[in-house]
Amino acid sequence: MDGNRLTGVAKEFGGKVQGAVSDVTGDHDTKAKGAANEAKGNVEHLYGQAKDAVRDVADQASDLAQGAMKQRRDAIPDAERACRQSADTVTTYAKESPLMMATMAGALGYLLAMVVHGRR
Repeated sequence: MDGNRLTGVAKEFGGKVQGAVSDVTGDHDTKAKGAANEAKGNVEHLYGQAKDAVRDVADQASDLAQGAMKQRRDAIPDAERACRQSADTVTTYAKESPLMMATMAGALGYLLAMVVHGRR
């Protein structure tokens, strides 16, 4: 709980007490001061609530971000394993059929050149 909330509640309560005392004594100055202190306390209490709400949202956002980062870290080993398996498969295929791999690499290079430079 924010300190502004505590002091706000205390000021608000003090203002109410001043208002109650002024009702008994009939002192209009004390009643006005009590109402002002009550209003100040209410504003400070609301300010403290707003600070607490912002802090809670920031904490929740931080927790969500940390959870997302943990999920990504857990997913990375699977992606790394899949990439390694793909590279091993291509390497094995290249060793078994080097002529086919050279033809495919040439065709891919030709298509890439057409995309980059356009057809003329």
